[in-house]
Amino acid sequence: MLLKLSKEVYLKVYLLERSLVLWQFVLRVENLRARPPFCFILDTKYKIRYTVYMPKLSPRVVRRAVILMVFLAVFFLFGYGTKKLTETPPSCTDGIKNGEEEGVDCGLFACNNYCEPDLAAPTIVQTKLIEAGKGDYDFVAEILNPHPNFGASEVSYDLIFQNDAGEEVLSRSGVFYILPGQTKFLILPSLTTENNVKSIEFKVLTAKWQRADFLEGMNFTTKNVKYVKSSDGVSSYLEGIISNNSDIDFNLVDIDVILYNSRGQIIGVNKTDVRTLSSGSERYFMVKWPFALGDNVAKYVVNISTNLFLDLNYIKRYGSTPERFQEYKKK
Repeated sequence: MLLKLSKEVYLKVYLLERSLVLWQFVLRVENLRARPPFCFILDTKYKIRYTVYMPKLSPRVVRRAVILMVFLAVFFLFGYGTKKLTETPPSCTDGIKNGEEEGVDCGLFACNNYCEPDLAAPTIVQTKLIEAGKGDYDFVAEILNPHPNFGASEVSYDLIFQNDAGEEVLSRSGVFYILPGQTKFLILPSLTTENNVKSIEFKVLTAKWQRADFLEGMNFTTKNVKYVKSSDGVSSYLEGIISNNSDIDFNLVDIDVILYNSRGQIIGVNKTDVRTLSSGSERYFMVKWPFALGDNVAKYVVNISTNLFLDLNYIKRYGSTPERFQEYKKK
């Protein structure tokens, strides 16, 4: 161990074991006074223990330090107050990023919410308008969420029906949810108009994204599903049993049914829902078509989902607090 003291002090400590340098520490102290401002003790376990002695300051230096601290405090308070008085307060509803908002009308401290990630909108795979009768239509849109770790609690859309002249004869607007990586079928049945419909225009407008990479806990299955056509060949129905194999009791579960012909084209759609589906329980469901389909049914698809972003969708069990979206993410 080498120790050298002078006006500029260099302290070097070498711990040697089998001729190898295991540790080196260099300390420089300037303007030493009568006693060194430090004391190092090397114990038997090669650990450094130290005590620091502050050098004695003159009254002149103390006064200067106090004046400097007061000046810095006044400067900080004046600058902070000026900033608060001159900045525009966040309104969180004006469609403009202002104040301490982290984005447009969002931010944890300014608006008590999180800014939505900048993600691409859900992809429209296909749309189909099915004529159920004179002036009566069923609409379906197949929509893909390309994000495996993000779902949208609200996706807004516009649907416009146009006649031969391109004029609007019917319109619908609304919102739907979509889960991470989900292929969703948005079904709008029984759309009626007295005008001739030549074309449709469907647009996805906005999406409120939320991170949700926890869908392993949601597990719905079906059994005994069958499509039955009536003897007169006009009406038909599909029935089956849905099971909730997850650990959560849900208030509302959505069931979408899509019928295909032998060429893979959609020829019929319908939807229903099951309310109060407890964990481990089973429920019967049925959807009907009171009109003749344009082709024979070669295949059917039953899509089951539930809105995991809606707190009211989680049923409170007796003697427990209500399940919520944030708690479900932890399961």
